[in-house]
Amino acid sequence: MSEQNNLKVGEINKTYVYGAVRCVGALKPVFDAQQNGFLPPELTVAGTGFWIKDFGCFVTCAHVVDQYLGRTIDESGMLVVGGNGQSYERATIGVIDYQHDLALLNINFTHKDDFKKEVMTGLSIAGNDPSIGQGIAYAGFPFGNKLLDANHTPTYSEGVVGKAILHTLRRTEIQFTGPVVGGYSGSPVVLRESPDKLVGVLSNGPMDHGNTGNIFKGIHWKHVLALCEVSGK
Repeated sequence: MSEQNNLKVGEINKTYVYGAVRCVGALKPVFDAQQNGFLPPELTVAGTGFWIKDFGCFVTCAHVVDQYLGRTIDESGMLVVGGNGQSYERATIGVIDYQHDLALLNINFTHKDDFKKEVMTGLSIAGNDPSIGQGIAYAGFPFGNKLLDANHTPTYSEGVVGKAILHTLRRTEIQFTGPVVGGYSGSPVVLRESPDKLVGVLSNGPMDHGNTGNIFKGIHWKHVLALCEVSGK
């Protein structure tokens, strides 16, 4: 019997964040010179994203998707969101906030019911700051295409709050301690005791924008809230 089936009424699965994330990437046709034609499009993983269900917003990092701004599909491929058991849908960049390294994507669902179902897998915003030493959890698509399986499922990780709040001229961040590599950018960070409440968005680490290391910075939840409110959804 699965852990989900063992839950009491009102109890949240401790790995809830695992089901909330989606892969952000691009589909691009590949030309086969031998066949003088195009092969089926190949997916290139750029990072991770997730839904904020209270606003119906899909959130990722600005640096995950800025490579697709101002470029044609022939150049960069078609921006898509999906995986984790869901089909890939075309996406466009709705809002991009470079100061806080956040972006909101518009997902082009064929049916409205699909949008509603996806949003309900999302997270709520915590509204409270974490404390040093509190356990955290996050999930995403580390190493991009290298770890993709047939269902394009994410990888779950845990860590702790290393420094509760970091105020800089650009933004407010939270420092976390935990394994982080490229592909986790845009991953939601939750407290293990409140696995459906967002406290931060994994943005970068102290070395090479989080491509390797055990310390990373998360964009503070208040910046996500502000962006969602501005979006008007």
